[in-house]
Parts: sequence; C-alpha cells; structure tokens
Amino acid sequence: MAKDKSKEIQNINFQIKVVDLVKSFLAPPVKQFTTVPNFNFTINLEQKLDHTNKSLIVITNVEITTTDDLDIILGSASVACVFSIENYYEVVTIDKNKHAHIKDVTSNVLNSISISTTRGVLSQVFRGTILHHAILPVLDPKSFKNAHLSE
Repeated sequence: MAKDKSKEIQNINFQIKVVDLVKSFLAPPVKQFTTVPNFNFTINLEQKLDHTNKSLIVITNVEITTTDDLDIILGSASVACVFSIENYYEVVTIDKNKHAHIKDVTSNVLNSISISTTRGVLSQVFRGTILHHAILPVLDPKSFKNAHLSE
C-alpha cells in the first residue's frame, strides 16, 4: 500500500523565520528595448541545514537573460528563506556516515515556498526597471535535480 503523502506533509511543523535578499544585480542597459523582451530564467536552489537552530535554509539563485541573447545577464538575485522546523529531527535524518537527509516531499514543499517567495522579492527589487516584467514562472519543485545537502 502506498504511503499517503498528505499525512507526511502534515507532519512538518515549520515556520518561515527569515526572508533575506542576499544579493542582487541589475546590468546597465546594453541596448534599448522597444518592446518587453521574452525573458529566460536560470534558477538554482541550494539547501543548507542549521542543526543548532533546527532550521533549513533554502537559497534561490536566479539569473535573468532574454531568450534572444542568453549570454548577456540582465540581472540576478539570491534570496534566502529560513525555515524553523519544530520537529527537526523527525524531518531531518542523519545516516551512519553523518550525512543529513530530508524527505523529497518536505524538500519539495519548502522549495516551492522559497520559489514563490523569491518571485515576490524579485518583483519588488526590479520594480521600475527593464526587469519589471520579468516574472519568475510557476515551477514544479520536483523538476530540480537533487544535490548534496549542505550543513
């Protein structure tokens, strides 16, 4: 019998503690756009654990180019979302090699919240610029490749 993933999600007791714009960059205009260009987003998610504070930090890194010229970065930003997890050691497991692991469903939920939060931060950071209309698309967090979890 398959596990009920909704029960697994309900067992995560977390709160967003911090949303922090780590860095942002807006390139000086290389050319004048007569219409709003089609934007391309390169997105990277990085997860870090803070065992001491029972927190998981998701850093969303975004680079924005146009679909016409992927070599010229028009802007970029990194946004950190810090999640305090009440039942941290139920959510984060440590294996015999002392490597931390979190369940995919947990990772996907926190990544999804982080991407959505980053969308809002970017809309404010780039307000009134050429990137004003560069709205981060809705993404499926399961589409990201998993890498090693940083501690």
